Amino acid sequence: MSTGPTEVLDVSPLVVHELVSNVSRCVIALGSTLFVERRRERREDRIERRKTKQEVYARYLAAHAETRTQLRVLSVAAALTDEERGYRAYTAYAACYAPRYELAVLAPQAVLISARDFDKRARDLRDIVIEGTNIQSQGGERMRKYLEAMQLVHTAMRADLGADEDG
Repeated sequence: MSTGPTEVLDVSPLVVHELVSNVSRCVIALGSTLFVERRRERREDRIERRKTKQEVYARYLAAHAETRTQLRVLSVAAALTDEERGYRAYTAYAACYAPRYELAVLAPQAVLISARDFDKRARDLRDIVIEGTNIQSQGGERMRKYLEAMQLVHTAMRADLGADEDG
């Protein structure tokens, strides 16, 4: 009892070879495309991350520059009461908090370590301004330490961004 006609497909080895060859080329082409696309995505991610770091670093440094300027002005403002000077000095330094938190999320340890020291030096300046010290004429040692810490932050940030590399 036969259930129906059966046909035997006669496939020559040449047809099989062509089929396997075409499938192989398709797999290789798809793999190459996926590989190139992944490399492009990684490159774009690196570029975007670097740009974001540049923006965060710039905000951090700008906040500190503005704070330093305000503290210098406050340190020579003779008409201010101690209470007013203290309030303004705390307010000036408060602008550094948000950029510091952004930095903590994004920056590598080398940048964070130098930034912590820099923040400490900025708070030291704030504190001597609150005490009534003129940081331009009497705060020389603390200002020197502050500026050294600032230079270390700049160096760490530039190294992280590869700003000093050739090319």
